[in-house]
Amino acid sequence: MNAIIIGLLLTSFASAAELSQMSNAEKVNWSFNTLNKDNVSEVVDQFYHEEVEFSDPVEKIKGRDGIKKYYGNMYKNVKEIRFDFSEMVSQGDTVVGVWVMTLKTDSLNGGESFQVEGNSVIRFKDGKAIYHRDYFDMGAFIYEKIPVVGWLVRKVKDKLKLETEEK
Repeated sequence: MNAIIIGLLLTSFASAAELSQMSNAEKVNWSFNTLNKDNVSEVVDQFYHEEVEFSDPVEKIKGRDGIKKYYGNMYKNVKEIRFDFSEMVSQGDTVVGVWVMTLKTDSLNGGESFQVEGNSVIRFKDGKAIYHRDYFDMGAFIYEKIPVVGWLVRKVKDKLKLETEEK
């Protein structure tokens, strides 16, 4: 049993040598699709620079330890998560990735999988992410997945759509 667990852990982590051979875009894809509730500390240490600045519609964080706490809390109820990148643009030390996140968690959308579109801007320093900014629709991610609030958000969006279509 222990051998199986150790084998699974080894296959989910890239060695420092393997990471150093990856392009920055490959590192982004690797980190987004490797991170889970059981490996937050390890993946964050491998991917992020110690002095990283992270920002998304929910939080602004400075430093790896803050990201570990944030991801640890965010991923604790995640059953499944996957990022499918439709586009990845690299220029110098900057990568912009356009993605669709497929997420399954008991606390949102009645426990059913759902998708959110977004993009990330990530800059690297010394081979690690020093800046990470995520852009996504918070309404589509959270608010629309909560029963009563979701109904209200969808009604407001529908009303706005009708008003713009009439013009």
